[in-house]
Amino acid sequence: MSEKFSDMVQLMAQTSRGDLASFERLYSATSPRLYGLCLRMLGNRHEAEDVLQEIYIKVWHHAGEYHPERGSPLTWIISIGRYACMDVLRQRRGHQDVDDLKNQLRSGAMEPQQAALASADEKILDRCLRELSDEHRASIQLAYFHGLTHGQMARTLGRPLGTVKSWVRRGLDFMRRCLER
Repeated sequence: MSEKFSDMVQLMAQTSRGDLASFERLYSATSPRLYGLCLRMLGNRHEAEDVLQEIYIKVWHHAGEYHPERGSPLTWIISIGRYACMDVLRQRRGHQDVDDLKNQLRSGAMEPQQAALASADEKILDRCLRELSDEHRASIQLAYFHGLTHGQMARTLGRPLGTVKSWVRRGLDFMRRCLER
């Protein structure tokens, strides 16, 4: 174990106990590399900055879940970062798929059979959306039809970030089950 590794492990342990100074040192030591990863994965500076903030919120709240025998603190933090970036990319892809479908329907570029299937899919989607609670429906619509980030949704809805994230996740779980019926 190198000295740097043990220093990082110590910072994680102190962070897990709520030591803000240790968290700030951990952030200073790891954030440049993590920001680079986010920027490479997302290709968008604003999204990379938002994701970086979300990552360190997770690190602050979950530092006690880090186990040194499984790898370095940087490796643990990078894995959180990769998953956060993949979530953004999945959200972006889903949003683009919906936009592409709407644009095709509006432009009449679809064949009649494709348009009929898309219309049927749209009706099923509308039915499932109507079955959601108001909170879950609003969060899904803001995320996927308006492209808001979790942070923007929290500000728009006047709710905590964690609550909004839960609404999106639960809403998506319900939508998946509803669409499979």
